[in-house]
Amino acid sequence: MGKVPEDNIAAVVSLYNPDAGVVAHCAALMEQVGHVVAVDDGSPNDCQGILAQLESMGAQVVRLRRNSGIAGALNAGIRAAREHASNPVFILTMDQDSLLDPGYTAKLLAAHEVARANGVTVGMVAPGSISGLPTRRRGAHKDTLLGGEPIQSGLLIPCEALDSIGLLMEELFIDGVDTEFYLRARDAGMESVLAPEARLEHALGSMVAASLFGIKIAPGGRPLRIRTAASYRYYYIFRNRLLLLRKYWRTQPAWALKGVLADYRHLAIVTALAPGRGKRLASALAGVRDGFAGISGQRTPR
Repeated sequence: MGKVPEDNIAAVVSLYNPDAGVVAHCAALMEQVGHVVAVDDGSPNDCQGILAQLESMGAQVVRLRRNSGIAGALNAGIRAAREHASNPVFILTMDQDSLLDPGYTAKLLAAHEVARANGVTVGMVAPGSISGLPTRRRGAHKDTLLGGEPIQSGLLIPCEALDSIGLLMEELFIDGVDTEFYLRARDAGMESVLAPEARLEHALGSMVAASLFGIKIAPGGRPLRIRTAASYRYYYIFRNRLLLLRKYWRTQPAWALKGVLADYRHLAIVTALAPGRGKRLASALAGVRDGFAGISGQRTPR
């Protein structure tokens, strides 16, 4: 008797200083996939007890000696998953804090099959919404929704796409890894497909109260809140944008223009309205400097 469709999926979960909540997340994930690989990306905190729990549940645990970044961790997990006896047809990439709705993987697989029937070459399948926000869309082909650049977590990637265009770009370390894979797939004639009914719960940065010159902004009496990332992330956001522009601006000019405008618009807003603006701005400027210099990999302290 053949495997049920979801058993053809291996989930790869990247971990960094995980807490006990990861155990429950992986237990729920195991109900929707055939195999789970958890990759500890060189966590400095002692998480051996948590990793042992995951192994006792049936997850495969890969321990990296040093922090290699999201692409390096996921690539290590993908290699381990593809060498496993379960012989997956699809890889589902996951962050440690993401949660899937019931039936999530079945919905992504269904969207993949419809896209294939419609003549679409599928590079990845993404959910229709993330934490209640609609995923970027890029039109439709017949009754298949096409997506813009996705986020890495909750992304279903056919192994045949990995065979065709390769693994994730480790030189980026973090930020832009999902975008680069999407652009590389597009250049190879593959599409990002959306599963409109699939929903992912995932933290999209932190929400902070907006203020201007120390005065809280509260239109209509309701405090305004804006989304920011950790200060160190702005280095990678701005550096990697420039590295990807060098590589893809000729083949993806619309993406290039929209991405640059979005990044600098966001930086202007958080610089004006969010606390911690000094560190954030310094991090972004360092990223711009290193991006123009063509520097990649993990940031080297100076």
